[in-house]
Amino acid sequence: MQKSRSRTSSNNRRHKGTGRAERSRSHGGRVTSEWLKNFLSEMLAVERGGIQLYQRALDELTHESLRPKLEEFHRETGRHVELCEQLLDAAGGDEDAPSPGAEAAQHKAEGLLTAEVPDEMADTNNIENLVLAETKDHWNWETLGALLGKLENRELKTLAGRAVREVRRQETNHLAWAQKALTQLAFEAAQQGGRADEEKGADQEAQDREAEKFD
Repeated sequence: MQKSRSRTSSNNRRHKGTGRAERSRSHGGRVTSEWLKNFLSEMLAVERGGIQLYQRALDELTHESLRPKLEEFHRETGRHVELCEQLLDAAGGDEDAPSPGAEAAQHKAEGLLTAEVPDEMADTNNIENLVLAETKDHWNWETLGALLGKLENRELKTLAGRAVREVRRQETNHLAWAQKALTQLAFEAAQQGGRADEEKGADQEAQDREAEKFD
């Protein structure tokens, strides 16, 4: 009986060990070249969409205090486009033949760019669009960084490593700044709404007093 339990315990340990090894192999596999080309094509489309979103934010800007950062991040995003083009080319992709993910990213950017809002909401809308775009950008570059060890093409791996080191901190700054700017604009709009309500209430009180004079 003791030998039976011992063999069962030993078998269980072997099965658990095999399971861990299989999971390790599944997470440690190489990235297929086709998946990588599709991913880099989508990254390129998102960065190109970001250029358009930054340009619209600059064109419609009324809060001039936001301009320096918008211009800085617009320039940096242009550099990110160049890097994505280089990476896609090194991976054997074709920037003129967008992947399904790239086409979806293009459609999303077009949707954001064609949305119409009242003039007083333009800055808030444009910064909100940048929060959405930079969230995706940030995730893309973090994912690429996490995949570096799984790239088989040495030239591409070196190029991608350099690009990630250059861009990662910039993307973190882009997203953090856009989130902070959006919050500030929201607070400003809320305060303006409160002042408008106060002024409306004061005007109504004045009208009521005038009416009482004729009662």
